[in-house]
Amino acid sequence: MRPQFILPTVLALICSPAAAYECPAPTKQLAQDVTVKIRADVSVLQGLAATSFESNAETVTRDLFAKYQDAGVVALGHSVISIFCQIIMPSAMTVAEKLDQLYRLEEWITRISGRSVPMAKTIGTSCATTSSEVLRPIKAVFNAWQRLDVDQYLAQWGPESIQRSKYYARRMADIADKRRKDFREFQSVSVVSIDPKILFVDGTKARVDNTYTMRFVRRNGSVIAENNIGESYILECSVANNEWRIRENNDYIYRR
Repeated sequence: MRPQFILPTVLALICSPAAAYECPAPTKQLAQDVTVKIRADVSVLQGLAATSFESNAETVTRDLFAKYQDAGVVALGHSVISIFCQIIMPSAMTVAEKLDQLYRLEEWITRISGRSVPMAKTIGTSCATTSSEVLRPIKAVFNAWQRLDVDQYLAQWGPESIQRSKYYARRMADIADKRRKDFREFQSVSVVSIDPKILFVDGTKARVDNTYTMRFVRRNGSVIAENNIGESYILECSVANNEWRIRENNDYIYRR
């Protein structure tokens, strides 16, 4: 049994409301020397460019899980996420940029440990893991595009969602504004094909890759064709209704 210590007061503080995001609650089950080590290691990630962040986040996460194998995946994962969140939220980055880094670090925790760690109290562990249930929100998104039903589209996303591509990073409010404008712009949308594949699911979190082909017709008659576009999704289980919601969408990853 590992010794029980209360985390330093600074780690017990929840982010300021001005940050517009509530950091995950810190874990109280880890020894103080472990939390100090975590803070020192994750501090180097703050402000790194995307490419540097990915490689360093992998190294930091892998080293921490290797060094503290007896700590427990959930306890260690929660502490890494909470401490990093406390570090980056007061920074000058936009909230979308902060969430981007936080979620990328959490993704390495899942990949390296093989288990996901709930990011908030609103995230549960009891969503069905059948493909029909996991893929339901993704299929509903494309159905909403075809029906031009923006309310159905937005209902598939969680409250702290992020949408990324090489062109942008949007939070939920930005996603809603952008999609309401988009759906008004088109007179019709055809979903020619989608091919979602589940890569990971454990009842709390799911990772899905997808390839889609769509055809958009603007109200002025111009046509946009998107053929064989690659994207990925991270979904989380909502405790409100035990249904999957989209947390992250990485679009325009590749074109086949």
